[in-house]
Formats: sequence, C-alpha cells, structure tokens
Amino acid sequence: MIWRDGEATPEEVVAEASEEHTDPIKIARDAARPATILRVAGELEERGGKILELFKEIESPLGRVVLPIYLRQDERDFFVEVATGPWDDRKAGEALDKAAILRSSEHAEAGLEILSGYPVPPEVEYFFGTSPAALLQLDLARLTPDRPEVCAGLFREVGSNHWGVDLDYEPGYLPLVEELLIAALEGDEAQNSPPLSSGLVAGLGCFLGETIRRNVSPPGVWLPTERWGEGPVVEIGEIVLDPIGKARAFLEYGPEESLAFYAEYVLEQWDGG
Repeated sequence: MIWRDGEATPEEVVAEASEEHTDPIKIARDAARPATILRVAGELEERGGKILELFKEIESPLGRVVLPIYLRQDERDFFVEVATGPWDDRKAGEALDKAAILRSSEHAEAGLEILSGYPVPPEVEYFFGTSPAALLQLDLARLTPDRPEVCAGLFREVGSNHWGVDLDYEPGYLPLVEELLIAALEGDEAQNSPPLSSGLVAGLGCFLGETIRRNVSPPGVWLPTERWGEGPVVEIGEIVLDPIGKARAFLEYGPEESLAFYAEYVLEQWDGG
C-alpha cells in the first residue's frame, strides 16, 4: 500500500508489499520537495511499483497540472502527490484543483494518492477519493454564481452526465435532483458528513433559481448579491429569492429544507397573486 502521515490511504493501492516494505513511507516536514519526490519514487519501486514518469503533465478541459509521480502496479495506474510543507487554504485549493483536472482527463480512472509531512486536511483527503459524491463535486469545482444562468447550465450538464438523466428547468425535476443528491451524499460510507464544495452549492442554487425564474410569466430576473443573500438573487415581481442560500440549507439539513417544496410554494404564490 501507499501510506501518508503514518496512516494507510483509503485507496487499495497496488499489490501487497513484501514483508520488508510494510512500514509507511515517511515524509520529512519542510524537506526539499524535489529531493523528497525522487526518494519516494525510489521507495515505491522497491515496493513493486513501476515508475512511468516523473512530473507528469495532465491536461483536461479544466486546465493543466503537473503531478510528481506516475506509476503502475498490479496493472493499474496511480498518481502520487507529495507535500512537504504545512497546509493552508491556498495549498488545499491547489490540491483540489489537481484532483479535479485529473478526474476530467484521459487518466480519470487512475488512482490518486497524497503523501504529506503534515496532516492532510479532511477536505483534500475526501476529494482525492473516488466516491460518487466526491467525483460529482470535483466536476463542479470551478462553478461560481457570478454568472448564474451559465452556472445553472453547467450544473444541469454535469448532473445529467453523472446520473444518466436529461435534466431540465422544470419543477418536476427538483424531487429527482434531491433524491439523487441525497443518495450520493449519504451513500459515501467513508464520510458521515461529506464536505460540501462551494461549486456544488453554487451550481445547485443557480439551477434552482433558474428553474423558478423560467416558470413564471413574465420570467424573473437575476440580480447581484443582496446584503442578506448568499449569492445572486432572483426577483419575481415584488418577491426576492435567495436560491443559493436555500441550496446550502438543503445540502446541510436534507429534505426538511426541500428545494421542490420551496419552488412549488413560490410558484403557487405567484400564480395566486
């Protein structure tokens, strides 16, 4: 197995190591990263891996990134990231970006591991995994609510591809989206409360807002963030909605904050007005 920070990784990596190579691969804190990468590559070869390339460049529609170790063992490919310094928000974001680019590349099926001298942030460890919820969120990692109609369209496209359905901006699709999201998040056996990415919150909220906006006549309009909202708001006559805030509430609290009920109530109020 590949190990990090003294603990086994969740991936079932490569073949079982021989008796003399069952100890974790240790990463010295604040050590020179290039030299550490070379040492780790040598240790992985001693444990039965075949190094295919060092500093492998990965390209996908999301961008380009370099991962330090690309190896094969037991007829499966793996990428290994090596971190020697302490973690902060910037480094965690860069690590998630690497995972997102890899998962949208031709190497999407490869294993992805991280070896770190410092404890790996839980969200980084989670998104380096391959649970359905993690993979969905990685595909949404770049979403922001700055252009809500575009954000809604990308959520619709990603969701349709992941779930094998053709989502549309009809209120009748919201119960299905709720069901599929809950199944993905609750089905992650490794995490009782999986991290929620800002991309998932933005995408779901914009999809909800766009669904409501399109189903009133005349159509509602998106407006910039209000002081009380979590992102852009939807204005329908005198009604102002915070769909991104509602999406976060649903993702955190589940069916009691139903998106479908919210949309149904708003549309009924509009029709009744």
